[in-house]
Amino acid sequence: MKYVKKICPICGSEFIVLKKVEEKAVYCTLECLLISQERMGEEKISPFMSV
Repeated sequence: MKYVKKICPICGSEFIVLKKVEEKAVYCTLECLLISQERMGEEKISPFMSV
């Protein structure tokens, strides 16, 4: 099995994943995944709508 090192785009932590899932493994933890999803949800809100 081959492994690769990646850097989490949310927290900057380095983590190791299997080479065959490299493209799918973007975040180091579920917490970082949830933060990413929350940020994407904020971007989808129209500037014309009040929050």
